[in-house]
Amino acid sequence: MKQSVFIPVIGKDFEIYYFNKKYHSEDHLKKYNESSVNFSQLETLFRLHSHDVYEFLVFLGGKCEFFCEGKTYNLRRGDVVVIPPYAVHEANVEDIDKYERIIVMVSKHLMADFASSSPSMKEDIVYQKTQGSFVLHLHSKNFQNIISLFLEIINRIKNDEENFSFTLHYLLLQALQVIFNPASSTPNLSNKDELDQRFVSILQYIDSHLTEPDLSLGRVSNHFHLNKYYFSHYFKKNMNLPFYRYVSLKRLSYSVTLIKQNQFSIETIALKSGFPDYSSFYRLFKREYNLSPKNLQKEYKN
Repeated sequence: MKQSVFIPVIGKDFEIYYFNKKYHSEDHLKKYNESSVNFSQLETLFRLHSHDVYEFLVFLGGKCEFFCEGKTYNLRRGDVVVIPPYAVHEANVEDIDKYERIIVMVSKHLMADFASSSPSMKEDIVYQKTQGSFVLHLHSKNFQNIISLFLEIINRIKNDEENFSFTLHYLLLQALQVIFNPASSTPNLSNKDELDQRFVSILQYIDSHLTEPDLSLGRVSNHFHLNKYYFSHYFKKNMNLPFYRYVSLKRLSYSVTLIKQNQFSIETIALKSGFPDYSSFYRLFKREYNLSPKNLQKEYKN
């Protein structure tokens, strides 16, 4: 079974990367992207992983089958994948040398600031969620527009422009407004015409009860009047990983958010994230991230 990875964004409002065979922007942006070394090491593994930030993947070329929260997409040039915080996802790439993309990671608080400063964008974000697709296919002119905006950001960072620059934030806001504008794109549907509505309801139920320690396979299967053995197979078939590991990934991602806030002890964070005790939380955290929760807490304190 593939191991999952959490790729954190440390101490920045947003991070940006441009990857192709000839040009790897993380080499130029390490001063700006504090986690770029970690990202460049892990990103090539393409394993199931999650973030506590928004991720935007701008697909430029190659062959990539993208999986996110039970949906699978064959990406094509012009696609933008919008991955919300805590979503479990992975990219399956046929030829890494031909896989070209721009990846932007945006913190939740910066997205909230953008939404509050742009009521139209806030409405567009809500509308995008109702479309049932994590992938938008931008019209050619709009696609070229966001590429130009992102490359402008990259060039300014290479020239040592500080991350808190108003100009960088304004350029990013412009790009996100284009991405979320319904007139700019059409939804790129998954390989299945639509996800099983019952499965959508199951994922919503898990999200709304995630931090409750008694959230179990038996509880969820009973709630939806399903045999637990059938439910276990049904969930794994749709999500590509077992129920308990999916719930653990979500809880661990949430725990990292609490660690970043630096308001609670690790023991309290374990309970607030839905784990029954600290020992099980520690074991799962260390196995998934190859790092202890207390060591991660020390990094953020520093």
